[in-house]
Amino acid sequence: MYNIKAVSKILDMPTVTIRSWETRYHAITPERTASGHREYTEENITDLKWVKKQVQDNGMKVSQAVKQLHSLKEEQISVSSPMSVSEEGNYQAQIEELYYAVLHLDTAKCHVLLDLCFSQFHYRTVFHSIIVPLMYKVGKAWEEGKIHVAQEHMITNLVLQRFMNFFRIFETASTLPKVMAICPQGEQHQIGLLLFTLFLNEKGYPVTYIGADTPLEGLEGLIKEKDIDIIAISTSRKKDETIIQKYIDVLSVNIPELKFIVGGLGVEGVKIGDRQWNIDSSYDSWSQIMTEVNKK
Repeated sequence: MYNIKAVSKILDMPTVTIRSWETRYHAITPERTASGHREYTEENITDLKWVKKQVQDNGMKVSQAVKQLHSLKEEQISVSSPMSVSEEGNYQAQIEELYYAVLHLDTAKCHVLLDLCFSQFHYRTVFHSIIVPLMYKVGKAWEEGKIHVAQEHMITNLVLQRFMNFFRIFETASTLPKVMAICPQGEQHQIGLLLFTLFLNEKGYPVTYIGADTPLEGLEGLIKEKDIDIIAISTSRKKDETIIQKYIDVLSVNIPELKFIVGGLGVEGVKIGDRQWNIDSSYDSWSQIMTEVNKK
C-alpha cells in the first residue's frame, strides 16, 4: 500500500492531479485507513499509469481515457498490469535498446529509455526484469573485453541514481529494526544489494545504504553510531565467502545482538549462525525471511 506522496513520485504526477482523477473522473477508488487517509494499491497505480499514458501519448481527454479504462476492466482485459519478476523474456526489446545506448555512451538516450520503461511498467518490473538483465549483459560484455569500463561505469551510475530516487519515496516505520546495506571490500557489483534494499524500503525498514567496497575497518563504529540492528551484506564473487565470514565473526564479537542477512554467490560457503540468514534472489521469499528475522 502506498500513500499519495509515494504515488506522486512513482508516477511523476502532482498530488492535485491524482486527487482530481480520483474524485472528478473516478479513475480509481483508493482504500482508506481508519483515520481517513488514502492508501493506494498497486492496481490503483497501474490504472493511473495507463490513464496517464493515454492522455500524454495518445492525446485522449482524461474522461475518455477513464471511460475506456473502466470498459476494459469490465471486459477483464489487462491494461498493462504489473508483470511477474520472473517474466523477463517479455522485455528483451527494452533491454536491447538500452544496451545499444550504453554501447554508444549515450547518457541522454539511456535516460529517455528508462523514463519510458518506468512509464509503461511497474517499477519493480523495470528493476527486476529490465535493469538486472541489462546489467548482467553489460557486465559480461566488459569481462569479455567487448566494451570499455567507461560504458559500464556510465550505466552503473545511471542505475544507481534510479534506485536512490526510489529509496526516498517510501516512508519508514520507527518500530522496524534499522538496517545497514553493504558489499564487502573489493566488491563493486551491487545490483543484488540494491534490489534487496528497494524491497526493505517498500516494507518501511529504515535503511542506511553504504553499498560497494565497504571496508571492515571502522564499520563497527558506524554501526553503533547509527544504532543498526541488521547488516545486509551481498557479493557476486564466490571468493568472498571467507571475507564475509570474517565480517560476521569480527562484528559479532563486540555487537553480539547484531543480525546478518547474507545474499549472493558468497552465501553457500558461509556458515549459518543463530543470528544469521542466508537469502536467495527470490523476491517472494524475502518477506518470509524478514518475518523470521524480526522474531529473533
